[in-house]
Amino acid sequence: MTAGVTGERSPPMSTPTDRTPGRHGDNPQFTGRQVIDERGEPLGSIDDVLFDPTDETPEYFVVKPGMLRRAHYLPVEGSYESIDGDIVVPWDQQWFKMSPPAARDHVLSTDDRRQVEAHYADR
Repeated sequence: MTAGVTGERSPPMSTPTDRTPGRHGDNPQFTGRQVIDERGEPLGSIDDVLFDPTDETPEYFVVKPGMLRRAHYLPVEGSYESIDGDIVVPWDQQWFKMSPPAARDHVLSTDDRRQVEAHYADR
């Protein structure tokens, strides 16, 4: 188990304020950070962040599980930062691997969005 994942949560992640609505891309607050499940098992690292076009808040992480593996979308909602600085999500590695893969350009189409939302809503 990774240290810091004991149910203790650090303060909520801050919301970026300098983003253009609907944009995605590098965000130094998230990009490169490790993502783990609530048991401390690694899922991958954040490769990109997609923002809600209406209020500019982070909506989805694009998480790359490792070399030669396709990235997947992961909802920001329900995640929190561990005291070690990892992003902790309520979905385990198997559920994450079964999620729809991210498009190569990381743009979330309407159909892809429905599939991703349905996948994570089932849990």
